[in-house]
Amino acid sequence: MKKVSLSISGKRYEVNLDEEFADFVLKDMKNAGISEEIDNTPALLLKAYLKLAYKNSNYEDEIELLIETLDGF
Repeated sequence: MKKVSLSISGKRYEVNLDEEFADFVLKDMKNAGISEEIDNTPALLLKAYLKLAYKNSNYEDEIELLIETLDGF
């Protein structure tokens, strides 16, 4: 387990995650401009969430297309 910390509007949050997943989360947070070191605004977190939701939506569409393609074989 690995601890991931995040400060949002002056309140500090800490979660323990599986080490591999924690590394993924930390990398993704960094790419979104979210820092473990400084206070983050709710607006920044909302933007990061919306980017992830958009990626997820695209992945679901791609998976559906692959399933339909494979069903055709």
